[in-house]
Amino acid sequence: MITSQIFSKQKQQSLSLLALFSFMLVAFRIILTQQVFYGFLIFNLFLATVPFLIAWVWATTWKLHQRKLWLFFGTALWLLFLPNAPYIVTDFLHFKKESAMPEWYDVLLLASFSCSGLAFGFTSLQTMEETWTVRFHQKAATAMIFLACMLSGLGIYMGRFLRYNSWDIVHKPFQLLLDLPPLLLQPRAVGFSLGYGIFFFLFYRIFKTNP
Repeated sequence: MITSQIFSKQKQQSLSLLALFSFMLVAFRIILTQQVFYGFLIFNLFLATVPFLIAWVWATTWKLHQRKLWLFFGTALWLLFLPNAPYIVTDFLHFKKESAMPEWYDVLLLASFSCSGLAFGFTSLQTMEETWTVRFHQKAATAMIFLACMLSGLGIYMGRFLRYNSWDIVHKPFQLLLDLPPLLLQPRAVGFSLGYGIFFFLFYRIFKTNP
């Protein structure tokens, strides 16, 4: 059984408060400036909660762990949406020094959303690692988490620069398959994917409650 510590009441409250704080920052900015420039962060954070929600359903429905088919399907679905969590970090690319708000405020706004997305992603990673540890063993679970982070790095690149979304695997599967192989030969794509994937993995190791 997945430990209740991962989805403890205190952790849920902390995640909710951090997300609420982020919403309040962007709402205050919109009201004060009458500009919705950073409004997209709300939708991006919503997408970042999807892998968290999938992991929550997984952790609270023990029957899903009993069949390999469900384990494979749940893992694939979770992995499909996982890049949305660390993706928000790249929203710092939208930062502009010349804006209607002080620079420190916009930096705080972007940092708050980025940390919220990472926190939701790390919680879902921890849940899946425990799931895999129960079904396999710790070394295999760690390797799978590392692979998930590397694939997330690639997913972030495809979302940021090729403008793919998680649901495009159903909406545009053939185009996705055509665009994917060339990326593995592009230095920028490989460097970006490795950089963000390793960052996601190492930061997660610090975040983990259990050693």
